[in-house]
Amino acid sequence: MDEKKGKIRSFLKNFEKEETSQVFEKNEKDANKLSAVAIVFSASLLLISFILNVVGIFDIPDKTMTALAIQGVIELAIPFVLYLIFRNKRAPWLKYVMVIGLLLVMMRLFSVLNHNVVLVMVIPVLLSSRYCSKAFSILISALGVVAFAAAELGTVFYGIADLNVYPAPPAGTVLVMQEKLRSTILAYGADTSQIISKTMFDSFLPRLLVYLLLCVISVLIAKHGYQMVMDQNRIAKAAAAASVELETATQIQNSMVPNIFPAFPGRSEFDVFASMNTAKEVGGDFYDFFLIDDNHLAVIMADVSGKGVPAALFMMASKILINDHTLMGGKPSEILMRVNDMICKNNNAEMFVTVWLGILEIDTGKVIAANAGHEYPVIYRSGQRFELLKDKHGFVVGGMSGIKYRDYEFTLNPNDALFLYTDGVPEACNAADELFGTERMVQSLNRSPDADTRQILSNLNEDIEKFVAGAPQFDDITMLCIRYHGGSPDTTKIEKKEELS
Repeated sequence: MDEKKGKIRSFLKNFEKEETSQVFEKNEKDANKLSAVAIVFSASLLLISFILNVVGIFDIPDKTMTALAIQGVIELAIPFVLYLIFRNKRAPWLKYVMVIGLLLVMMRLFSVLNHNVVLVMVIPVLLSSRYCSKAFSILISALGVVAFAAAELGTVFYGIADLNVYPAPPAGTVLVMQEKLRSTILAYGADTSQIISKTMFDSFLPRLLVYLLLCVISVLIAKHGYQMVMDQNRIAKAAAAASVELETATQIQNSMVPNIFPAFPGRSEFDVFASMNTAKEVGGDFYDFFLIDDNHLAVIMADVSGKGVPAALFMMASKILINDHTLMGGKPSEILMRVNDMICKNNNAEMFVTVWLGILEIDTGKVIAANAGHEYPVIYRSGQRFELLKDKHGFVVGGMSGIKYRDYEFTLNPNDALFLYTDGVPEACNAADELFGTERMVQSLNRSPDADTRQILSNLNEDIEKFVAGAPQFDDITMLCIRYHGGSPDTTKIEKKEELS
């Protein structure tokens, strides 16, 4: 016995804990709002019933109907006013006041109108399922069964007469309607001892069975709704965790490329600036530039196949390999060949990367480069305009082992510039699916071809944004510009002395 009492106390103590405490506050506020609408509907139904009784369509005693109307208004007004006060606050108790208050009014309406409004008893039960709490739905269903029974019995004594539960008058009896229908039936002296039993078996039990079925359905809906809310909650938490992880991945990826400018404040022979805007949190584009020694600068622009996290992982692996093998020495073609063979050995994902790799000899301006399936570089000659440098493409890195790449050379004279980019620049789309294109890109570069590298990239970014006009970006946009100022270490010292003087 004590064990059972303990279980009951535990149930009451944890009544809300598991079933409703985790339901989102917004879900409960929405359910309260729906209950408030039902209260307004019920008040309208109560008013209509009162009017119909006044004009004589219903035969409920005036005192009974007036009492019902007054009690109903109070029972509906209290939860509605409380709703208006606490609708934007945390009030777990509010749903009990609203739904139970509504249940009491439905019980009174059903007790006097019976067949006419039998469906109103279902409203509180259905509303309880909207709160996604199985325990709350069970509570309202249990109270609903009690209220249903009380309303059915109340109908027998003062509700609208149901002729199905009154004994049939003897054959040949003539009924003269003098007052209300119920008074007339009782006036002819029929035996009313069977009314309660007939009400029980012919009216109450069939309706109760249907009502119980609806209660079970309501509880199941609440249980399913609760599970859906919990699943959504778990998904939201997982999405939030993934978002944090992606943000961390973005920070890691951004730290993998040089992003502090000026990059070489102690070197006046050249100036370099780069930017990388990923279409997703992380992307597959990357650039790099670093001094191999005091007289050689490596410049890399690359684009990994695919998007998102897989491309980002492949990007970081490719960048590390290219960086390491470049520092090991050799021409760009040799470096790409070694990197390609390394990637192909363990490329189960069958991804690849396009790469442009150039090595600038700082004192002379000579550039040795190799292109592994990447976009054409754009070169600017001092006093002229930016133009595409249509080099010969080799095969992509990671596509097939044993591939050989070809070097080519060109020389940067003082004030010449080199622009590198990924395909996200010419393939930027506007809302009409029109591509920005290589021609527009070159025109944008020629807006201020003598500007510093930062300004050149800023101009191009501005033109791309104007062109796409807010259309979604489907590819990463990565750009790099290097301007060669010329001069050997000796001439650099002379320039520094002149600046100091």
